[in-house]
Amino acid sequence: MRQHLKVTSGALLSTVLVLVAGCSSDDAASPAPSASAASASGRGPGGPGGQGGPGGGGQITAVNLNTNGVSPGGANTAAVVQATNAFLASLDATTRDKVEYAFTENKARQTWSNFPATAVAREGIAMADLTADQQKAADAVLAVALSPAGAQQDANIRSSDDELSRISEQGASDFGALKDYFIAVYGTPSATEPFMVQFGGHHLARTLTYNGDKVSQTPQFVGTEPTSFQKDGATVEPLKAEATAMFGMIAALSAEQKDTAKFTSGTFDDLLMGPGKDTGVFPTPEGLQVSALTAEQKKLVTTAIQTYTGDLADAAATKLLAKYTSELDQTRIGWSNNTGPTDENSYIRIDGPSVWIEFINTRSQSTPDIHYHSVYRDKTNDYGSTKPS
Repeated sequence: MRQHLKVTSGALLSTVLVLVAGCSSDDAASPAPSASAASASGRGPGGPGGQGGPGGGGQITAVNLNTNGVSPGGANTAAVVQATNAFLASLDATTRDKVEYAFTENKARQTWSNFPATAVAREGIAMADLTADQQKAADAVLAVALSPAGAQQDANIRSSDDELSRISEQGASDFGALKDYFIAVYGTPSATEPFMVQFGGHHLARTLTYNGDKVSQTPQFVGTEPTSFQKDGATVEPLKAEATAMFGMIAALSAEQKDTAKFTSGTFDDLLMGPGKDTGVFPTPEGLQVSALTAEQKKLVTTAIQTYTGDLADAAATKLLAKYTSELDQTRIGWSNNTGPTDENSYIRIDGPSVWIEFINTRSQSTPDIHYHSVYRDKTNDYGSTKPS
């Protein structure tokens, strides 16, 4: 069983980022929210809005995680155990040793990023290093753990890396649907004891933690560059549902509501609670309270949340959405910078007692257009833990 990898950092990270094209160039230039956000909110380096934030731009620091995450249940744990064991059984001893970790490897479990793996080394094994049958077995784990929509989104995000490699003016030979995505398993897959399946790479992080009937799908990062492309004669838009719902939610506000929803803490050029933000400390809630919305506007907030919870297998996703909707009147929505679907730095947030969702149009150095970053976290169940310490 492997020990965790050392995450690229410091001068080495700076060197790597100069060499890596695509979104990593963009993220390297702005790995954390803008200085105006940190200054206006009064937060210093290391806190929300300060240095060393999203993008895994610094050393990832492990925090202690418990197994008491607040989950409404409904997990299809037995099916995930079966699929995960089938994947592990397809591996030889050497390969399996690269995939399996102790569940107590907290630092490894928290190693995820929107950077490509050339910049932030992932745990586990690259899909490219598996045989075709082993790749199918790995994909089968995700197909069971996720809904059809969630599994398809993963495939589309990975395809966007192939497209980015093809169109990038700066070159992106290290990107791709296979070589930049990794899978790891933490703990022994069990219907009663905690274990985790970790899958991700550039613009994707799935951290699926199971503990009996309970499941956590957060932290979850999804993004895409480009936002839309053609594949086999069809238009592929990996984050179409999320973008449509989040921008639609803000567009439905009246002028007065929109003014109330605008954040006063500052402006943002990336996500606040992205990679490396595992202390459990979230910014002070701000924006417009959902309790002040009309019934139709509340439905739009629920729809936006559902585009994230709906990535999970159906029964658990239904229970999770019900949990968040029960907290809707204590939830806030807000925006900063811009609200246009194609405007640079349009930033939208949903912030509830449990749910936290951020969506931003961030700039691209590889294409002339914006691209999407989005993070979803559960304040009471990240990594299946109630609160890091």
